[in-house]
Amino acid sequence: MATFLTTERMNPALRARVERAASHRARARHHAARAGIKGTFASDKRLGRARLLTLLTAAAVVLLAVAMYVQNRRAVEAERRALLAALDERRAEFPAGHEGFVEATDRWIAEAAGDGDPADVVDPSLRAPGALDALLRRPAVYVRAPRAELRDARGIDDATRGSDKDAFLLCLLTPPPSPSERDLLTKVRGVYFGGTKVDEETANVRRLAEARLGLAVLGPAFEGSVRAARDVAAVKRHRKELDHAPIELAKKAAGAEVLIVVADSPVESTTSASSARVSLVDLAAKKVLLRVGRRVEQQGLSPTGVLHREQIEGCGLAFEVRRSVEE
Repeated sequence: MATFLTTERMNPALRARVERAASHRARARHHAARAGIKGTFASDKRLGRARLLTLLTAAAVVLLAVAMYVQNRRAVEAERRALLAALDERRAEFPAGHEGFVEATDRWIAEAAGDGDPADVVDPSLRAPGALDALLRRPAVYVRAPRAELRDARGIDDATRGSDKDAFLLCLLTPPPSPSERDLLTKVRGVYFGGTKVDEETANVRRLAEARLGLAVLGPAFEGSVRAARDVAAVKRHRKELDHAPIELAKKAAGAEVLIVVADSPVESTTSASSARVSLVDLAAKKVLLRVGRRVEQQGLSPTGVLHREQIEGCGLAFEVRRSVEE
């Protein structure tokens, strides 16, 4: 190593000693030569290889990470494209205008459950012989819940999930011969309203919840979640939601032409009669055909009748609604 402390004219031995004193590398080479070693452990060449190995390792890690990221993105995009294609296929199976079905039914339901007790409405077309039965044979959706739960979209969504086919719906479509306790009890006793028999007898009527649940996975909010998913697991969870949605039932429900709404009023006491406002809406014509408020007076219920009080009152309410059309 050159240093300003030495000159060309200096004694070689003196010059070497000065250079060793000024440079640790020169000292290292000197001591290595005296020990019979060809090079030093901290040679420039060995240090360069270590640095090169470190750089190569870091580069390999970076390249591997990039490759994994790219592979993951490709997998996510492939899953996403497949799911979006499946969504388009499901949507194509639904009737035209299904996109606005939930919003439209929400408006009619909120109106049916509104404050106050408006005058009864019976469309003249329903008074013709057999007209009500013909209307009730058309594809329909049904919901029954307390009035307070049917006044906004969130309440309607919760209410529809808890609304099943019941004695009112069964007796509205296939009424008992009279409103006597015996005939009402005969109609509802031993009937499992969540079972196949009732579903078959009311096959043209679907629960509104089926439409809402099925259409929820076909709507823009669900599609937005699919497009925003950042990993394969998230996309697969959405695919599972689509696969488990009641699509077939939703297709039938979304094709409904009639909306049946029963908005129950609060019962003041255990001994007071139940009452409700019942509405039949022609969804195709966008018209209320029937809106009546009815109170079901209690009868001298037998011990057996007491056990089926809810079903008897529901069936009795349906009988009164049918009779309001004939009055």
